[in-house]
Amino acid sequence: MLKDFLVHIPVDDRTNAIIDCSISLAQHFGAHLDGVVRVYETFNSAVAIAVPSTAMELTTVFEPNLEIAAGILEQFETAAKAAGIPHGFRTICEEASSVWQSATDLSRLYDLIVVAQPDLGKPTNDDPLVETLLLRGGRPLLVVPYIHRGPLQANHIMICWDGGSSAARAVHDAMPFLRKATTVDVVAVNGSEAAARNAPEALKDHLARHGVAAHVHRLFSDETEVHDVLLSFAADVDAGLIVMGGYGHSKLREYVLGGVTRGILETMTVPVLMSH
Repeated sequence: MLKDFLVHIPVDDRTNAIIDCSISLAQHFGAHLDGVVRVYETFNSAVAIAVPSTAMELTTVFEPNLEIAAGILEQFETAAKAAGIPHGFRTICEEASSVWQSATDLSRLYDLIVVAQPDLGKPTNDDPLVETLLLRGGRPLLVVPYIHRGPLQANHIMICWDGGSSAARAVHDAMPFLRKATTVDVVAVNGSEAAARNAPEALKDHLARHGVAAHVHRLFSDETEVHDVLLSFAADVDAGLIVMGGYGHSKLREYVLGGVTRGILETMTVPVLMSH
C-alpha cells in the first residue's frame, strides 16, 4: 500500500501543475503528502571582494528568495487543506550539492516521490534533481511533465517492458496503480535478451495473478528512436501514466542515464513512474 508521498515543488511556472498532480495522487490513495521547496545558497564572489569577514554573511545569495519559497509552501498548504488530505511541508536551504544530498536522504523515507520534469529551455538549479533521486534515492519517482495540467489520470497505464531488473522493480512499485487502473498495456520494443527470458506474455500472466488484466504489444524501432516509439504509442492509446525502469550509472561523480531513459525524461508528454 502507498501511505505517504513527498512532492518536490519547483519555484517556477511548473508549481501549479505539480501541486495539483500530487494532491490528486494523495486523494487517489488516501495518503499523507509532504511538500518540500529547495532554496540554494550561493556565494557571490563579486560582492565579496574587499568585504571584511564580519560582513561576509551579506554575500550569501538565496535562490529562490526565501519569501518566495515560503509563499509556494503556503500555496501548497492551502491546496492540501482544501482537498482534505493529511500533509506537511518544509524547506531545504543549503549549498547546491548539499541540497541534492538532503533531498535524496529525505526521499528515502517515503513510498513515492513526485518531481517535475526539467524544462531544458529554462535551466534551473533543480535540473539535476530527477536523475539524482532516480539513481541514488532508492524510491520510485513519479515524474510530471512540465506541460502537464490538472490531476493525475491513471486509469489507462502503459508498462514499458524489457525484462530487466529496473523494469521489474518499476512494475512492483506501480502495482497499487495497476490494481486501480481500468486498462493496462504491456509494451515491448525490439525484444532484448532479457525480454526473451522474461517475455511480456509472462509478465501478463504475473499481473493476472495480482488481479490486473493486461494487453501485450510488441513494437519495433531503430535503437535511437525507442523513446519516440513509446511516447507515440502512449499518445495513440491515450495512456495517462507510463511505468518503466530508469537505467543509468554514476561516472566521475556525474550521472549517466541510459539512452531511452534520458530520451523519455527529455521529451515525455504524460507522467512517468520510474524506478531504478
